[in-house]
Amino acid sequence: KHPPNVDSVRLLRRIWPRIRSLLPDARLHVYGAYPTNDIRSMHDEKLGFYVHGHVEDIKEALMRRRVLLAPLRFGAGIKGKIIDSWGYGLPVVTTPIGAEGMMITDTIALNEDDWGGCVVSNEDEFVKASVDLYTTKDLWECSQSKGIELLNTLFNKEHNLRLIDDALDDAKMNLWQRRKRDIIGQLLWHQSNRSTEYFSKWIELKERRK
Repeated sequence: KHPPNVDSVRLLRRIWPRIRSLLPDARLHVYGAYPTNDIRSMHDEKLGFYVHGHVEDIKEALMRRRVLLAPLRFGAGIKGKIIDSWGYGLPVVTTPIGAEGMMITDTIALNEDDWGGCVVSNEDEFVKASVDLYTTKDLWECSQSKGIELLNTLFNKEHNLRLIDDALDDAKMNLWQRRKRDIIGQLLWHQSNRSTEYFSKWIELKERRK
């Protein structure tokens, strides 16, 4: 029921016949907890469009598939569905929104050699990329390898924890310099913006002297 995912499934249902016409034996499986009634009504076995809803074992579900389709048109943050797919060896077809925060540089590379799948910007490109990634062995293997590489590079726990520790150590060592540069913080700590705090301290002191 997450709005970006609902929108994504609706878009998939609209373009799936185009993909299916090029891949007559292909099937699309939709997973996710709390599907809306609208999403459930899209289930169509004759069209190869299966709405499963919640699954107990996402690993088992993904390991049986070949490509993840994620035509996200809005949303924010790291996309867990893409991380899971890379972790289980599935390359991905998505949009620039879907790929945000999941690349080495700030620039999204539309070249599949630089990403774990294909990043596309319109429906025609999405249909073509989906078919190409599904049918082209070399492209699939290259995208799978790159996805695993990106997963290990961007989301390595030991590496990222070390970066956080270093940042905290640096902040503690240069605390006063940071506070001097923090204009907003200085304004908030100014006495004119802390009258409620001082008033509460006055009441506390007054109560103690009774």
